[in-house]
Amino acid sequence: MGLGLVNPIPSRPIANPTQEALRRAKFKFPVRQKIIVSRKWGFTKFSRADYLRWNSENRIVPDGMNAKLFGCHGPLADRQPGRAFLEATI
Repeated sequence: MGLGLVNPIPSRPIANPTQEALRRAKFKFPVRQKIIVSRKWGFTKFSRADYLRWNSENRIVPDGMNAKLFGCHGPLADRQPGRAFLEATI
């Protein structure tokens, strides 16, 4: 009871129609539902601002429904020139 309908809204222009569709869909279930708008980018663990910034820097690679962040760990031989030492993000 009081379950949340998962609502990872990918972009703001379609936010209102998506919320309205989920609001109408919650009446189809017999228990109370809550519509929760995520501050994250889709199903990732990154906020929208961080995701857009790291995506423009080519530090995030899409991985199915999630995304992988290139960090500052790993072999130096596998890194591109100029990208050997990145700042730690998380």
